[in-house]
Amino acid sequence: MTDNLRKTTKRTRLTPLGRFVVGFFFFLVTATLGAIVGYSLIGEGNPLEVFLPSTWIHLVEVLINSIG
Repeated sequence: MTDNLRKTTKRTRLTPLGRFVVGFFFFLVTATLGAIVGYSLIGEGNPLEVFLPSTWIHLVEVLINSIG
């Protein structure tokens, strides 16, 4: 009787490659959201300017000049 009351559930587990893909996807989403929030709130710029190549070229130039 107690065996009939228990529900058997089948768990589906991701393969290591699947876990990597899901983890990489969440990393990209959080990195993109972080860049948008940082650029718009902290830098007081247009949030969509994060996706412009000129923004990233300027960022790399600033980092290189600050190191050297």
